[in-house]
Amino acid sequence: MLRLKALVMFSLLLMLVGACTPVNVIEMPSPSPSLTLTAAATLTATMTQTPTATPKLMPTTTPSLTATPEARFSFVVTSDMSHYSAPEYINYPNFFAALLGYVEDFGPGDFMISAGDVIPAADARWTIDQVLGTDYLWFPVPGNHDFGWADINFLQNYDYDPNGPAQPNIVNWGPSSCPRTTYSFDYLNAHFIALNVYCDEEAPWGIDGSISDILYEWLLADLTATTKEHIFVVGHEPAYPQPDSRTGLSNHLHESLDQYPQARDRFWAVLQEHHVVAYFCGHTHGYSAIDIGGVWQIDAGQAMGVRAAPSPGTFLIISVAGSRVHLDTYRGEEGPGFAYFLEQELNLKP
Repeated sequence: MLRLKALVMFSLLLMLVGACTPVNVIEMPSPSPSLTLTAAATLTATMTQTPTATPKLMPTTTPSLTATPEARFSFVVTSDMSHYSAPEYINYPNFFAALLGYVEDFGPGDFMISAGDVIPAADARWTIDQVLGTDYLWFPVPGNHDFGWADINFLQNYDYDPNGPAQPNIVNWGPSSCPRTTYSFDYLNAHFIALNVYCDEEAPWGIDGSISDILYEWLLADLTATTKEHIFVVGHEPAYPQPDSRTGLSNHLHESLDQYPQARDRFWAVLQEHHVVAYFCGHTHGYSAIDIGGVWQIDAGQAMGVRAAPSPGTFLIISVAGSRVHLDTYRGEEGPGFAYFLEQELNLKP
């Protein structure tokens, strides 16, 4: 019992001594937090959309763009059939009727213009009716030989506008002294002016061929008024007479519009100013085509027949296709037959 108490006392003594002796405390580093690496989560971007009503796209009508078709047509120019259009020549291979047969073969186009000396005018119309048909459009212009009363009456009373409001239609009648032998008409994108170059202030046939003041003023007003793309002017006499392109023969030099150079120059200047494509004429019985200061002067020669004059028979076919103007010149062969063939091609515009 005593031994037990002694042991307890000894233990208490040791505890007391331990409490009084300083103890070196060694600070142990605190363990680093272990980094647990986990596989990076794949972030899938999700768009949170507020459901809204999607507007319905109504089908819209897209206007179909149709290209405007370009104007396409052709016309014939003849001149100086001079007596050989009479009925007695209808079956001969050398005269006007036979020439019209070739016009029909190569293409009569939409109408024909004749640049004067259409005598006898009524017979010329009759022959056209027989070969090209009574509904074929013909626009005659007076020449220096169309002075007989029968021809004057025919040309002043001729129906230049059989189609009424349909094209080609007369848009302007001539000045007061020659209202029915000077006129202009439109066809598709072209404007045509037919001049009676023998018209003065008093009468339709009062002077030598010239562009008188009254005719010039009417022409200027007509040119100013038109908005057509192409302009063609027709009169009987050339402004600048030229030799025939094949034979070299000259005729009516200084006996045409060049007889009055001041009036002639004023006339040509207004054609240039208004960008006229061509001035078609006759009178010389010879064919020529020449560009004079940007305006073509085209002498249609004679339409009497293949070999009815020193120069060959001639007719012209002018084709318009949009902005382009093309000339085909057909002339009679030299022999032994009476055929016509294509002698020259020209681009008049551009």
